[in-house]
Amino acid sequence: MEEENSKMELIKEYMETCPLLDGGKINVDYLDDKIYSYSIDKSPVQPKIKNFNDGFGGKYQIAFDFSVQLPLSPQIINNLTNSKFGEDFIEWIETQNRLRNLPKIDGAFSIECTSPNYVLQKTNTQAIYIIQMNFTYYELS
Repeated sequence: MEEENSKMELIKEYMETCPLLDGGKINVDYLDDKIYSYSIDKSPVQPKIKNFNDGFGGKYQIAFDFSVQLPLSPQIINNLTNSKFGEDFIEWIETQNRLRNLPKIDGAFSIECTSPNYVLQKTNTQAIYIIQMNFTYYELS
């Protein structure tokens, strides 16, 4: 019997189709210290949003952070480029959601960014930017 991929693996595969990542691979729960490395990391939330009226399933969520390591410098143009990357990524997710192009998970309902692109940590030469995200789906029990 073939083992199913985890939901996080399917979300990872979906996000790797984003053309802004330029073919970059996304890690799970691990961000490399190299520039242009990416990771998705689960956030602690209540997984079940609501029960179905018949009691057989409900609406669920997976909250996670999308992290990216980007170059940082005293030159403002470089840092504005980082900001633009975040804006473009959020727009790509919104477009995919509108087109119903969602992760290949049964019962997929939506994927969205729930925060802007912001700096989590920085040095003189690089910064970790985070975009908080949420994936919702329906599941029968």
